Amino acid sequence: MNKIAKTAVLAALALCPVSGAAQGMDWKSVTRYDKASAKKQLTDRFVKYVTFDTQSSDQTSAVPSTPGQKKFAKELAKELKKNGSKNVKTDQYGIVTAEIPSNSDKNPPVIAFLAHMDTALEASGKNVKPQVHKNYQGGEIIINAEKNRVINPGNSSQLARAKGHDIITASGDTLLGADDKTGVAVIMTLVQYLYDHPEMKHGTVKIAFTPDEETGMGVEKFDVASFGADYAYTIDGMDLGQLTDETFNAKAFTAVFNGNRAVHPGIAMNSPFADNVLMASDFHTLLPRHRRPETTSDRRGFILVDSVQTQGDRTEVKGIIRAFSDEETQELVNEVTRAFNTVKSIHNKGKNFSLTFTDQYKNMKSVLPEQVVTLAEAAMRQEDVTPVRTAARGGTDGSQLSFMGLPTPDLFAGQYNIHSPLEYADADVMEASLRTALRLVSLWGTQTAPERQ
Repeated sequence: MNKIAKTAVLAALALCPVSGAAQGMDWKSVTRYDKASAKKQLTDRFVKYVTFDTQSSDQTSAVPSTPGQKKFAKELAKELKKNGSKNVKTDQYGIVTAEIPSNSDKNPPVIAFLAHMDTALEASGKNVKPQVHKNYQGGEIIINAEKNRVINPGNSSQLARAKGHDIITASGDTLLGADDKTGVAVIMTLVQYLYDHPEMKHGTVKIAFTPDEETGMGVEKFDVASFGADYAYTIDGMDLGQLTDETFNAKAFTAVFNGNRAVHPGIAMNSPFADNVLMASDFHTLLPRHRRPETTSDRRGFILVDSVQTQGDRTEVKGIIRAFSDEETQELVNEVTRAFNTVKSIHNKGKNFSLTFTDQYKNMKSVLPEQVVTLAEAAMRQEDVTPVRTAARGGTDGSQLSFMGLPTPDLFAGQYNIHSPLEYADADVMEASLRTALRLVSLWGTQTAPERQ
């Protein structure tokens, strides 16, 4: 989309009313939406999806990084076809794409919904045994009595707002996979809903399920141009109403220290002996402790050393920098550089020192059209959900996609305690996510499509 066309679209979005009256009859009235039925579909899908082992791996550069993701992709592709989706494709990277054709006589923008198929690296995703705890009434939910794994409002604060909800956990031995199979279940239920209810008018809706979000590799292979959406939403968020429109700026750094440890330590004094392990240790120690992850929160960024590896005379230190603003990002780059230069100055027998920085992803807010966010807020309010704009202390697939030309904020999906055996999903929050997405489909159907090149 060219800049003139995009400006015109954004102006139109800003002026276009998004009230229920502006759409004509409410979508829920038209389709006779039944919340209990929708929640059952979501739950049934989710407990099926989590039994697929789709844990990703950081030990390979292949995409997808594990065969289970391709197996799950094939299952999702079959389900998309069964529910009327067109142009269903699974590419060599395991990326599943599909299209729900427009049934509108208007020409609205093409919108998309995306979720990732893989689960986190921190715990196993194999042999997941989901447990549905219906009608939670407070107190503890025992996940695994033998291992004393429980969730309660003390260690899972969102449970205080979940009275009457259906809570889904694993068995305490594995991840549940709520991140992001809640999103997959929401999107697939949306697909079925639009198929079952052709009376609900909408523009073209694109669907994508992607691999390797947890390693940051999957979306790099995504072909935004051929996908053909104007705007998109990942459904990969947490608590009710969460709307992520901002992420960290992210850089990686690698510091290399070369010494000379071949000299016998008994005669190291007044010799060429140079200890590269000590150099790396000093570097780590000189990084400011008040800028570590455990000492920062909210909008304050951090520096973290990820690994220190030594082989002979060479020690390599790898780490990350995270900050919301360009100014703070540069400040943290300067801190790392300062520590590195100090080590160089005090270890003058070392050689071939190097420090490199690599951009990983950037804060999506700088390229995200405000109207894409405000329309999502309007959708939530019309579904009696209070929107909460969130700045993610991390990255999202949407951040990468936004810089690839597809503006993509993130919507809540009802996943909690992610990346741990205490992970759980809230089926009632998932249902609210589904209603929000359906409302967004309806709202976008009242907008005017941008000019496309």
